Amino acid sequence: MNNVHQFTSKDLILETACNWISAIDRGLSKDEKEQFTLWMMQSNAHQDALYELAHLWDEISVLNELSNLFPHRNSKQPKKKWLVSTSIAASLFAALMVCSYLLINLENGYSQQLAKVNYTKIYKTKVGEQATYALPDGTIVQLNTNSLLEVAYSKGRRQLLLNRGEGRFNVAKDASRPFSVMAGNKSFTALGTVFNVQRNTSSDLELVVTEGKVMITDPSVAVDASDFKAYQSADKNADKIRQINANIVTSGEKAVIEKSITKPITQLSIDDVERDLAWQNGMLVFNGEPLSDALNEVSRYTSTRFKLSSEELASIKVAGVFKAGDVAGLLESLHTNFAINHERQGKHSVTLTQNTKS
Repeated sequence: MNNVHQFTSKDLILETACNWISAIDRGLSKDEKEQFTLWMMQSNAHQDALYELAHLWDEISVLNELSNLFPHRNSKQPKKKWLVSTSIAASLFAALMVCSYLLINLENGYSQQLAKVNYTKIYKTKVGEQATYALPDGTIVQLNTNSLLEVAYSKGRRQLLLNRGEGRFNVAKDASRPFSVMAGNKSFTALGTVFNVQRNTSSDLELVVTEGKVMITDPSVAVDASDFKAYQSADKNADKIRQINANIVTSGEKAVIEKSITKPITQLSIDDVERDLAWQNGMLVFNGEPLSDALNEVSRYTSTRFKLSSEELASIKVAGVFKAGDVAGLLESLHTNFAINHERQGKHSVTLTQNTKS
């Protein structure tokens, strides 16, 4: 936008240092201390800016906190001098007002600046829990029940490891730093798109792409922007494609990997996409699956386990929309629609039987 003022990287550093001083003055939470330490370790310029401003404002409480967090850092004023406006130097209030203004107007620019540095963190959800996280580059991750995700950003790549579970990735566009989610024996790479990865076992995976393109390769392959271009003109880049042994999945398509082998990619209908991704709205949708398969899916969201009295019962086709984790509602529906009775065997076990026809 033409009316947005473009600040330099030095402006961003000063603005961020100003904001951290305010946060330190009121007291840092555990998570804030981790984020602050990460920011300070990214660059000597970050440290110089913060110490300079702390001395400038004579913020003794801030300097004491810095000495606790960084005991080996020389607390003297840094030799490097930062040019700061007189309004900032005049009062802490004025400086914080400037910081607030910059935060509002530089949100996107700051995210891009922060996204260029190293960042590592582990995200996880419990059984029956779902959570959404914002990564430093603006990528949004939504984790499904019982999921574990490791994030490792570097200057050149954005690497994630889905140890278990399922996640939706709304990837911030950055052609210079591919975004890869590794799961089992496959890696799913995008430059900026929206996709869903479900890890069933170490060798059984599912990928659904709802926007853009995702490339499936072995984890050892470092995909970059040129590899996506190679697929756009496959006839001219056949050697390149064979070399990386990849598949590409586009919006509205699904890839199923069984025993580390990628099956033919399928086109999904709107109903198919809604059914596969209903968990993102806390729902489960079944459309003719065997009861045994449906119950296996339900079990992902609860500690309850189901026992079926016969193979005939297990093969009954079920359809409907259920709230994830609502075992009581599911049992009531099975009784009403299929005359299936249940009996609890302890706190986390349910046996299902069907009334015999008279």
